[in-house]
Amino acid sequence: MRKACTLLIFFLVMILAGENESVAQSSVFQKWKTRKIEKKVAGKNRRAPAEKKIKESRSVRKAKKEQEKKQARLKREQEKALSENRSRHFKIQSGAVKERMKKNEKEVKARDKARRKALRKAGRKARKKYKK
Repeated sequence: MRKACTLLIFFLVMILAGENESVAQSSVFQKWKTRKIEKKVAGKNRRAPAEKKIKESRSVRKAKKEQEKKQARLKREQEKALSENRSRHFKIQSGAVKERMKKNEKEVKARDKARRKALRKAGRKARKKYKK
């Protein structure tokens, strides 16, 4: 009786193992079939071809470089003029107005610093929430 039970269990295990193996083999064959179909559709190389870089002529590159230099120079000149204008505007004010302007500037800096700090804190919470 005991031998019959062990044989029965052994055969059941073998049958189940055989079915799992056949399922695994069929999934492998399916994978190969899909790859074969993909190759037929897309060709041997499935990667997209790299776009060719078009090299600009030397005169175009030179003109662009000169334009960039000119823009940089204009930007520097504008910043310099703005700073000179600010300093001149500050110099012509009376003493009380100068103090008030300095105080306002400090308050604005403090407000901006507090706002940036609050934004960083809110961002920290969001990073923790969505951290993987």
